[in-house]
Amino acid sequence: MTKYQVNAYPHIHSGKSTHKYMLDLPLTTYPMAIVAMLIQFLFVTIYLDASFTEGIVVAIRAGLVIFTGVFSCIAAESIWNRYVNKEYNDFAGWFRSMATTYPSITGMLYALSLPFGTPLYVVVIGGFVAIIIGKSIFGGVGNNIFNPALVGRAFVTLAFTSLMQQALNYQAIPFTLNISSILFGINPEVTGAVDALSSASPLTIIAKEGLFTYSRFKELYGSFFRIFVGFYPSALGESLSFWIILAFIFLSIKKTINWFVPVIYVGLVFVMTWGVALLNQDVLQWTSLSSGLSFNTLGIYYPLFYVITGGLLFGAVFMATEPVTQPISKKGRAVFAVYLAIITFVIRMLGNLPEGVLFSILFMNMFTPIIDNAFMGQKKGISIKEIVFWIITLLIIVGITYYTSTQIGGAL
Repeated sequence: MTKYQVNAYPHIHSGKSTHKYMLDLPLTTYPMAIVAMLIQFLFVTIYLDASFTEGIVVAIRAGLVIFTGVFSCIAAESIWNRYVNKEYNDFAGWFRSMATTYPSITGMLYALSLPFGTPLYVVVIGGFVAIIIGKSIFGGVGNNIFNPALVGRAFVTLAFTSLMQQALNYQAIPFTLNISSILFGINPEVTGAVDALSSASPLTIIAKEGLFTYSRFKELYGSFFRIFVGFYPSALGESLSFWIILAFIFLSIKKTINWFVPVIYVGLVFVMTWGVALLNQDVLQWTSLSSGLSFNTLGIYYPLFYVITGGLLFGAVFMATEPVTQPISKKGRAVFAVYLAIITFVIRMLGNLPEGVLFSILFMNMFTPIIDNAFMGQKKGISIKEIVFWIITLLIIVGITYYTSTQIGGAL
């Protein structure tokens, strides 16, 4: 990777480092794994009318996916460091190696990005890809270009598309500890007529329907409380909006992550999506301020839905803030966050994929060195070139929002 010298030594250390990030992250992600298992149990027992025993089985299956994801990443890192890097030849050396390369963190983030029904062999393959392709071949921790957990997730998404779609199909997955289905996936013959609400993520359903009214949202999901808590088909971690927000507050207070990257990212997606709603009142049938305040006032339900469903919050807090793959300077990180939002919005609204967070972060990871080269330095104020850049960016945001409104809703 390119090494930057901002100005002459000595430097004052900011207190932020990859080591600090990797030590603080488990304080939020490891408990999150337990919460994810609990939410899976409550979802199937409350909303899918499963029995207590069946709910326990679903929680165990979720736990197996998480354990396998972490174990596979540790195994891949161990094999690489032992036989390629030749870093150790005993247990003490192995333990020291694992303590400094953090494969368990990558494994946890990767596993939490998977649905509970993901076949375990797919989890293992993705874990090895995350570590070896996403990190090790670039030189290990601190040298990787892409977020390793997202590399693994992207690979299984593209290589096992059908299986990953079936992994969200709760009613087609036997609520038993069926070894064959756990290891190799669902029997296709089982996936017959299945309730749409238990077989697809919210963004997948809405992507098929296009613009949706508040009454349609209530018909599908009842209330925002259900969405906020995570009672809907999704990956294990991405639906836990309440936990992710708490994690964001904790990590921001400890200055482990830069708070403005998730805020800009999520905030701009919210604003652009709200713009689509405001330009399509006739279709969405939202009410004005004079009718009183509710989620339907000015169509506020529409951007809220897109913000708290899918992997936006999860990606913004845990993936986009990784210190190795994001720009160094504050200006660079602001640019990084703004274009993450633009790409995510475009993929979600105009692309064939209902979820754009995964690919938007990987795409912007490629441009991190370019952004650093353009915005590094100790110059005070803002230059003419930066002013022009932000004006062009603003025009892009407005143009894309308006174009999307006309394409999906027919706004004039």
